[in-house]
Amino acid sequence: MAIWQFAVGLIPRAWAELEGNSPEMLYDDEGYSDMSTAWGPNQPNANLAALISQVLPPTESWSDAIKIWGDQAKSDIQVGYEGNNVESVMARIDTRHDTLWMCSKIVELARALDCCFFLLAARSIIMADVMALSSAVQHSEAARFSAAPRVYIEQLGAASSRES
Repeated sequence: MAIWQFAVGLIPRAWAELEGNSPEMLYDDEGYSDMSTAWGPNQPNANLAALISQVLPPTESWSDAIKIWGDQAKSDIQVGYEGNNVESVMARIDTRHDTLWMCSKIVELARALDCCFFLLAARSIIMADVMALSSAVQHSEAARFSAAPRVYIEQLGAASSRES
């Protein structure tokens, strides 16, 4: 994932609303996101590929287990599969350009699939709402980088120097 991309997972609302489920359950032992816990018992009823193709065009993937729509260097949607079962749905939004259109389309997709959003960086789950998603994107590290790349990198360097 590029530094200018904001990553958001789609997870079934049925899983998110189940008592006892939390965002921490969506990470593996090594700290990587793993949405298969949420998707396993909650497979989509809708034609996922057709819905995503209404947002972005399909593109080549490096793996048979991952289907990709869009441009991997810009905005894309990736669906991970284990056999025929969905394990993850991840959207990456390019913050170097206007993000409102993409946020709106991802919200439409999430609502069609009856999903919530899993904000990986914030380790939180939010409802599928354009204003909430747009706000999360605007306040993200990706957006900070895109607004002023040189300043962002200089601040990282300064923070790294203070820690040494």
